[in-house]
Amino acid sequence: MPSMNPEDSLQNKTSLAPYKIAVSRYIRSTMVLKNVKYEDLADALAGKGVKLTASNLRNRVSKGLFSADMFILILEVLEHTEKALEDIIRQASSAKPPM
Repeated sequence: MPSMNPEDSLQNKTSLAPYKIAVSRYIRSTMVLKNVKYEDLADALAGKGVKLTASNLRNRVSKGLFSADMFILILEVLEHTEKALEDIIRQASSAKPPM
């Protein structure tokens, strides 16, 4: 199996960066609006069977590194799912670098 061209890999990271930033901002802003701290989020996730420390969550959120299922679960425990994807895509699209 051929390996990925390093230039393509770099282009992929550049293209995905606005989405990571938008996801991170969305979660942080939702937490602020709902007055939820990382410790609260960790407790809520533990209630759903997912055990993470507040520090681990803080790192994931700041880097925007989530699996799709973790992202959906976080939105669910924050009770903020209705227009989340639409808002994130709009924010990321407006920040996309030219190709």
